[in-house]
Amino acid sequence: VKEVEVVKEVEVVKEVEKIVEVEVEVPVPEGPKREIVFGGLNWDSALVQNGIARYIVENGYGHETSQVEGATVPLFQGLRKGDVDITMEIWLPNQNVVWNDAVKAGEVIPVGKSLEDNWQSTFLIPAYVQEANPDLDSVEDLKDEQYKALFAEADSGGKAVLYGCIAGWACRGVQEGTEAGPGQIEAYGLADHVELRDPGTSGALGAAIEGAFKKEEPILFYYWGPTKLMLDLGYPEKVVDLEQPDPSTCAGNDPVHGCAFPPAEIMIAMNTGLVQDAPYLISFFNKWDWSAGNQLVADAWYGENSENYDTSEEAFEATAVWFLSNNDAWQSWVPEDVLANVLGALAQE
Repeated sequence: VKEVEVVKEVEVVKEVEKIVEVEVEVPVPEGPKREIVFGGLNWDSALVQNGIARYIVENGYGHETSQVEGATVPLFQGLRKGDVDITMEIWLPNQNVVWNDAVKAGEVIPVGKSLEDNWQSTFLIPAYVQEANPDLDSVEDLKDEQYKALFAEADSGGKAVLYGCIAGWACRGVQEGTEAGPGQIEAYGLADHVELRDPGTSGALGAAIEGAFKKEEPILFYYWGPTKLMLDLGYPEKVVDLEQPDPSTCAGNDPVHGCAFPPAEIMIAMNTGLVQDAPYLISFFNKWDWSAGNQLVADAWYGENSENYDTSEEAFEATAVWFLSNNDAWQSWVPEDVLANVLGALAQE
């Protein structure tokens, strides 16, 4: 087997991270194998991917798996230290600085692409709000008292309430600022006009958005796609992204300096310790192909069936069984012996 260069000196603040690839398929050895720990990021697309990857790693490759649940920032620290082995969604540029540091330190490597078709925005409003206020089309308009009042709440002191990223998500720093830059709200001059509110959980954020749309009430919010929620709400026809400066106006296209999010590079990351213990998994994640089509059907099944299970982990495992049983695209991601093992396990479900 040709030795794999596991760390590459790359500049991640610009474009696509170079994925570490294997040129020769590494065979899966016989015998006991160590447990592999996945980072349980607290939003559905990451947990759906976790469920599918864990099922394949357990039943195809013979590793026990577990999941450490948490938010972006602490789980990335766990990945750097080796407490977490695999994270299925590293969002760049949201995590540019810490990602760059970790890659250069030889702590993590990118092994695959995740959520290839994606977008995110801090300043979304319902189309029915813009239809009633046709001159509301830019973040600059949030400085106007009449538009600001649309999104104000009783306890916001007259400021527009922005339902933003959850504390611990990397995108929160893009919105409110970090050591790397002032953040979108400050850079746009909105600090005196907008109150950034933490919904607490991904589910609460989604519920606030859904509730407003059902009542046709104004709401200013952050979200991303592809997601079932945005599909159901009719994005982009029925969800409007307020105009912001183009990412090209920011240093390194990094929105923390005051511009719109560019299309994200969402990576699958592995702690370098796992490269020594399970090098054959690199090829699996190299071939991982999680398109919008895959994500939306899996996300939809989970949303329709999750209440039938006692825990979310059981629900995501059931989603994996459904997806793997009803879609065959994943079969090209693994070698024949692993495929046979997974199909055998599915036949017993």
